[in-house]
This record gives sequence, C-alpha cells and structure tokens, in this order.
Amino acid sequence: MRAIRDHLRRVSRPADARPGRRPPGAVTHPERTDDPAVLRWVVHGTELPFTGPLASAPGLDGLLGGDLEAVTVTPGAVLTTAAPGRSWRELGPRVRAALGTALGSVADWLPGPGARRLDADETLRWCARELIDGPVGRIATAHGGAIELVDAHDGVVRVRMHGACRGCPAAVVTMTQRLEAQLRRRVPDVRAVEQA
Repeated sequence: MRAIRDHLRRVSRPADARPGRRPPGAVTHPERTDDPAVLRWVVHGTELPFTGPLASAPGLDGLLGGDLEAVTVTPGAVLTTAAPGRSWRELGPRVRAALGTALGSVADWLPGPGARRLDADETLRWCARELIDGPVGRIATAHGGAIELVDAHDGVVRVRMHGACRGCPAAVVTMTQRLEAQLRRRVPDVRAVEQA
C-alpha cells in the first residue's frame, strides 16, 4: 500500500515542479566549445526567451557570480562560463540540475544588458545558420559541396545547394534527415526545409 501511495504522489506532481527537472519535452545536452571554460548546453523542445547575457533565472541564480562567471542565451542553447579555478567535471552535474530547474520557468528569466528578444523568424534563421555553419555544413563540405541559407520565414527554411551537393540525390537526405531533423529539435515550429 505504501509503495502505491508513493507512486501516486510522484505521478500526480507536475514534472517541472521538482527542482532540477525540465518541463515535459525540454531536453538538454552539453557540448564542448573552443574555450575550455565555456560549456554549451543545447536545448531542445523549449523556446528560449531572448539572446544575450542572462541576469537571473530560477535555479541558476545560486551559481551565477560564484561557480559560473557568466551565462549567455542563444537560440537553442545556453552557454555557461565556469569561474576561474572551477572544473566542468565538478560543475557539470550541478549546472545540469540548475539548468533543468531554469528551463521549467523560462518566463521568469531576466535578460542582462544588451540581451534582446528574437522573433520566430530570427530564431529559426539563427538556428539554421548555426547548423549550416556547423555539423550539417561539414557533411556537405566533406562531399565537395556547400549549403547556403537563403531565407527563413514562417517556419520554412530555404537553402541553396552548391558544388557536388547541387543535383545530388543525397542532398535531399542531408536537407531532411540532417538539417530539418536537427532544426525540429531546436525549433519545434519548423514546417519544412526547401531548396531555393
């Protein structure tokens, strides 16, 4: 009976009400950057409220100014800068838990100086550019081609294929299974990726 009661308590409480828990659908994973002090947390399933420095967020406030020197928000990711003398081996689990709490209440995030809100098209364009300049573009380059971002509007990303990618049947796979799939994880409202 006690086990059933405990189970009911756990499932009746909203998932994002517990500290360190992300809202349903929000997923994050860390990625290294060129700067060993900076860790990039890719966020899927939750639209971040602005781009630029973060002044305050539930869960992260206890780390800002102490363990973390800075937190910067970009569309689809949060960059965390460790304070001098801190290691990611030590900080990683605490930052992940704090970020999980923060993602449960993005409406309460306070932007720092110079931060700005992005509309849906700017967010989509930013994320598409990041993927084209990064992992998806590297695939095209490795095969002798290139991908150019032409436009991002109303949930549709338009790209132009160059070099070996132009007219290649595998380019469709790169566009849909790579670019479009990764965009959907970052920006759930993506409708399509099309060739211009």
